[in-house]
Amino acid sequence: MFKKVLMGMFGAAVIAGIGMTTAQAYDVKPAKLWVTAIAIGTPIVGAEIKVGDEECTTGNNGTCVFELKPGVYEVSVHEHGGQSAHTELVLEEGNIRFLSLDLGAAALHPSGHH
Repeated sequence: MFKKVLMGMFGAAVIAGIGMTTAQAYDVKPAKLWVTAIAIGTPIVGAEIKVGDEECTTGNNGTCVFELKPGVYEVSVHEHGGQSAHTELVLEEGNIRFLSLDLGAAALHPSGHH
């Protein structure tokens, strides 16, 4: 009788352990990505930034923040004057990355601001 109880407890522990391992395998920390659209160092307001399927319009600091699963992403920036830039990057679990995409002088207004 004691052996049956002991084996039953051991079996439950093994099953519980497998269940816990499986649950932890799906607990992936997202990566955070800050993307800034600039024109020769000046932040671009109102630029459209796309990372994978996620999109954002930049505010006064020219930056959008994304929280993404690990993987390979195409990052693109388009501003209302027609200038654009893009790159590809790899994000790993828990990464914190900062990326600036420079659209060049053509993205600036004649006043030197965007």
